Amino acid sequence: MDIETLEFRAACLQAARNFFITHHYLELDTPALAPALIPESCLEVFRTEYLKPFKTGADAAVPLFLVPSPEIFIKPIIAAHGRSVFQLSKCYRNCESVGHIHSPEFTMLEYYTMHADYKTSIAVTESFLQEMVRAVRNLPLADTELGTILSKPFLQLTMDEAFLKYAGFSLAEAETAQELAVHAEQQGLGTRDQYEAWAWDDLYELLLVHCVEPNLPPDMPTALLDYPARVPCLAGERTENRTTTDGHPIVWSTKERWEVYVRGVELANCYTEARNADEINRYFAEEAAAKKQLARVPHPIPQNFGEICARMPPCSGVAMGFDRLIMLLCGRKTLIC
Repeated sequence: MDIETLEFRAACLQAARNFFITHHYLELDTPALAPALIPESCLEVFRTEYLKPFKTGADAAVPLFLVPSPEIFIKPIIAAHGRSVFQLSKCYRNCESVGHIHSPEFTMLEYYTMHADYKTSIAVTESFLQEMVRAVRNLPLADTELGTILSKPFLQLTMDEAFLKYAGFSLAEAETAQELAVHAEQQGLGTRDQYEAWAWDDLYELLLVHCVEPNLPPDMPTALLDYPARVPCLAGERTENRTTTDGHPIVWSTKERWEVYVRGVELANCYTEARNADEINRYFAEEAAAKKQLARVPHPIPQNFGEICARMPPCSGVAMGFDRLIMLLCGRKTLIC
């Protein structure tokens, strides 16, 4: 990495810290190794071990895991102290494709705002990105065009609106996997027979990746909100009664979640954090069962995490790929780690 790039990265790190400290967020520095992890069937982790000195035999090695996110340590701190917090930390995800925006080791910026929901976090994130642009705009590597883009408010589309706009149908009205398979065929993604064994959430992801994400406008940050509740995550949930275009009543359940895209790059993911202990423990059990069956690197899960989250104040958390942000700010197409 050349000296200008090193200086640019250092300026970005400092600017991020300045923003959150100025806005009264407490900076955390939590461990990179954990004896148990939040179960997420969509990702794999790194396993290592602590070797006890002067010990031999079965109890000489203690398995540990590199964290894919500091969330597992941050939420107990929030539950205990109720403070808005942030952390810049190295995170690790195994079995990731190494490419221009993916790396098995990367820097994550996580920030949690107390007494806030996911829409509050949009305003926080807009202000943060605008401050990042101001902080680096006079540096030699700064991309002035990207600075203009990040200075705009987010275009906000619900996931249902985005599917209607870019895939030609209402996601809320596609109640079965067979209906989504028909839409996939209509979009030229193969024949519906190919997807006979596919689940609803897999077909939804296929259409999102091929029909929605590539068509998001490149000249402004775009936040996709209100993800379908049929794709589980640790976000608050809400439901609404609807009537389809042909007069059929439906219940549309969504998660209070958004993801923001800049120039086609998925930059950040946000939740209104779930705080129902029973729902969180149920999610953990389901994801743990999936990992036990499918994961290449199985791991223990923390006990009583639902009860910990239930003690948190209402809050919203954002996870941002910080290397991706630096990449965008200086107009490059490859991660700057």
